[in-house]
Amino acid sequence: MRWVGRTMVLMLRGARPLMATSPSTRVMCRQSLQGYSTISLPPDISFDELKDKMANKEVTVIDVRMPKELREDGMIPESKNLALPWLGPAILQPETDFASQLGFNKPGLDEPIVVSCLAGVRARTAQLALMAAGYANVRVYVGSFEDWIQQGGKVDFLPPKEKQED
Repeated sequence: MRWVGRTMVLMLRGARPLMATSPSTRVMCRQSLQGYSTISLPPDISFDELKDKMANKEVTVIDVRMPKELREDGMIPESKNLALPWLGPAILQPETDFASQLGFNKPGLDEPIVVSCLAGVRARTAQLALMAAGYANVRVYVGSFEDWIQQGGKVDFLPPKEKQED
């Protein structure tokens, strides 16, 4: 299939009505979806549910923003930083390499993970990447850090780094 200059296009449930606005696109969508399976995503997580799960140590929160953003803007307390550009290579590393390079233990494939970013867009991309790598329980904190602040959540900052670019 070739669509919008791409050889492979993934369509998420809920995106099809937006794509099916012109007659030619409707036909292409129907044809392209034949023989393909859809992916069902776990439900997104709210501020209150996330706060409860964090208090009970039931979830690992991974912030996929760049370290510079976490130093300047802040982050959800106890969240782990794994920037989206490095997510793919990092999750394929052995557990010992992962921990030594990133400073936290690699989550197990069945462990509950919540991904966040600034507003939730990069978090959705991270969710799809983690699920493609075999992680089964990955949820997105929609609104992410912006919602966390708006809801009055506590904010931590990554310590400053000297002489190193992000």
